[in-house]
Amino acid sequence: MTFFRFDIDTRSRMAGRFIGRVRRELLKAIMEEKSGGLTQQELARRLETRRSDINRQLSGEAEITLRSLADLAWALDREVTVELRRADSAAGQNIAPTTSTTGYQPVRIIAPKTPNG
Repeated sequence: MTFFRFDIDTRSRMAGRFIGRVRRELLKAIMEEKSGGLTQQELARRLETRRSDINRQLSGEAEITLRSLADLAWALDREVTVELRRADSAAGQNIAPTTSTTGYQPVRIIAPKTPNG
């Protein structure tokens, strides 16, 4: 059995969590509006764009820029709020343990050897 180990640096971890929170909040707002009959097609019509573009943004296949986030919020009749605060480090937040090898060299991905290799 092959195992891979890689470390995600703090910057990438924080960015990933932020993007995940934004997508969750968007999907939550859309689900609330869906109960009132809103479809992706109607959302696209309000934004004067294609439904496939909306779908790609919501599924994570396309980036959501600040402008597109603001546009989606407008189409959903929602307000975007942002709060920048100091991060709290607490147990259970997937904080990588400090080891003798962390931070000394870039991550290497080691692929399994092939029969001819």
